[in-house]
Amino acid sequence: MITEMRRSKRVRDYLPLIVTARDGATGKTLAGPFSGRIIDISRHGACLLMSQVMQQGFHIFHSTREDDSRILQLSMTIPPDQITFTITARPVWLDLFRQDEISAFKMGVEFLVHPQGEQMKRLRQAISVQQPQRGHWWTSHVAQRQG
Repeated sequence: MITEMRRSKRVRDYLPLIVTARDGATGKTLAGPFSGRIIDISRHGACLLMSQVMQQGFHIFHSTREDDSRILQLSMTIPPDQITFTITARPVWLDLFRQDEISAFKMGVEFLVHPQGEQMKRLRQAISVQQPQRGHWWTSHVAQRQG
């Protein structure tokens, strides 16, 4: 039996985002932008679906994890009101995603903002507007392809 160890409930979604690797001390861009999707999200982190994880020798997961001053900046515009959010995170895990002939990467990230803070409250409120429809689309799309 598998016991759920996550600190907060994950919610399925399918939100487009841009990921940029930055030096946390200087703000300098180290790599990116990388395009991706949030496929689930919680107060503490998210699972990202990424088609690319390397750019000019910089690996968005490994190169960021090897230096604590490196962070990921996640930028998303949330429909229907087109509200733009930017949140910082650190990568936690990386895995392959394969579906039919499609290969991509799933990357777990931990947010670097307080889970009960104002930024997370605003983000969760904006996401909730059409989240059930986006989450259902992603779940049914993956289930159809794998079934």
